[in-house]
Amino acid sequence: MSSGISLRIFSTFLLVTVATVLTACGPFFVGENTVVSITLSPASPTLVLGDTTQFLATGTKANGGTEDVTAGATWTSSKPGVATVTSTGYATAIAGGTTTITAKYEEGQAETFITVTTATLESITLSPTTTTVSVGGTQQFTATGTYSDGNTRSVTSTVSWSSNQTGVATVSTGGLVTGVGAGSTIITATLNGISAGATVTVD
Repeated sequence: MSSGISLRIFSTFLLVTVATVLTACGPFFVGENTVVSITLSPASPTLVLGDTTQFLATGTKANGGTEDVTAGATWTSSKPGVATVTSTGYATAIAGGTTTITAKYEEGQAETFITVTTATLESITLSPTTTTVSVGGTQQFTATGTYSDGNTRSVTSTVSWSSNQTGVATVSTGGLVTGVGAGSTIITATLNGISAGATVTVD
């Protein structure tokens, strides 16, 4: 075999070997705008059956900058029978237990846990219990649930809010009350058949 043919064979073998090694080792270079790590929020939340939570994924780039990668990340739950998570990081508690939620984006990956408790809601407390607002003024109400395991949790975003006199004041799905006309109304928060009320006076 001539030296020229041997050289060509050796060169081909060398190129294939190098390509194989580079493929096995993954990307050789990471651009300065490449996300290399992720932080998840909230961290290790505890939910009750039926509760939901929206995870946020913040990516840190190789150059130190950050960006919201929630919508672009790949989300998975290790135990979807305990809690599911959508492609946009929205999780729903299904059954008691613990599951690992993972988010991946570019070169970054992060994990957190969801613990689902089977405790049941026993009562709801509103804050404030009474308030006065002006016409056009607003007041943010919060709702706290007390559960059978003795723990309390915010249920502001999960209760159903209503006003018995919408001509006096209205209330949003997030508990924000807006004064409409002079008078008094009862703002009610309801979840799983349990309700609590607060008085709002508009002057």
